Amino acid sequence: MSSIANQHVSDPEVRTEPHLRLDADPDDIGHLVCCRDVSWRTAFCGIEGDTINIAVETYCTMCLEQAEAMRPGWLADPGMFCPVDGQPCPDEHDIDQRIAEETGPPTL
Repeated sequence: MSSIANQHVSDPEVRTEPHLRLDADPDDIGHLVCCRDVSWRTAFCGIEGDTINIAVETYCTMCLEQAEAMRPGWLADPGMFCPVDGQPCPDEHDIDQRIAEETGPPTL
């Protein structure tokens, strides 16, 4: 995997904001962000959030439409390539590391 694909995924020094809250609510509506963005607070639809929900089953229609508009055809095979830049998405382990860093205790 290229270094571009891993940019910001496991670099705790990149964070400039307070930690996000971890949730596991399958009834909540999930919003999409680019996993390589420095901040995960602003979703594709523009909504600001403070939570990472790892159990989402339903996604925001506006986020999905925005992803499809950025990269036509993305909805046919989500998860393979980033709708923002077309690069391969980081693997699940790297994403899990980023989630742990974003929701973990503050570093001193």
